[in-house]
Amino acid sequence: MKAYLFILGSRDQLAQESSAKLAHDAGIQEKDIRVIDNLAERAVSKDPLLSSLFIDHEDYMAGASRPRAAQALLSFAGVDAYSNRITWKALPYSEQALKDEYGVPWFPVIDRSRCTGCGTCEDYCLFSVYTSNRKSPLNGRIRVSSPLNCKTGCPACSRLCPTGALIFPFCAEAALNGSVENPQPRTQEDALTALGADPHKVLSERRAKKRLIDPDKFKLAENDRILYSGVL
Repeated sequence: MKAYLFILGSRDQLAQESSAKLAHDAGIQEKDIRVIDNLAERAVSKDPLLSSLFIDHEDYMAGASRPRAAQALLSFAGVDAYSNRITWKALPYSEQALKDEYGVPWFPVIDRSRCTGCGTCEDYCLFSVYTSNRKSPLNGRIRVSSPLNCKTGCPACSRLCPTGALIFPFCAEAALNGSVENPQPRTQEDALTALGADPHKVLSERRAKKRLIDPDKFKLAENDRILYSGVL
């Protein structure tokens, strides 16, 4: 069995015993674990390294602080991280490290095992992070097409996702960062709390606002992103 230890980014501080625990569970020596660091940066740049990880027919064990986030990041990069040949292990990490400041690059990824293609995220986001073709045979498959358009520190779309499919790997909230293995579906009442008395009206208004927003606003948002996240 091969084993990988995924480190999502600089704010992802695993416990010292994580590597030894993964090696024990995989039945291999700790020195034989392959460490893949800065997974979020590699995913957003589509690093070719990632596509070479699971190319043979062996069984794998993969460890990460938040396996759902790691799977979604790999899937975003075009890797089949949901293969039944991969056993995922959640490793202990410092939750405080995520609370100290925002991790970068800040962007959402999609848990493909939960996404229904409803389009709520695309309707809500003003910065065109998401795109979809809702007439497609793939049930309107939603894509994170412009990840770095996302406003650093804003996980609002994840709060609205009916199935909990949207993950912000560096968000401090366990319900949004992939720590919760089986998030509870968000109800209509949850949407009412987040959007007000008429969520459908709010989403309609935001769609209209997105069409009207001028390029200078996007430029300002981009400048803010660089200023606060340090990502060019």
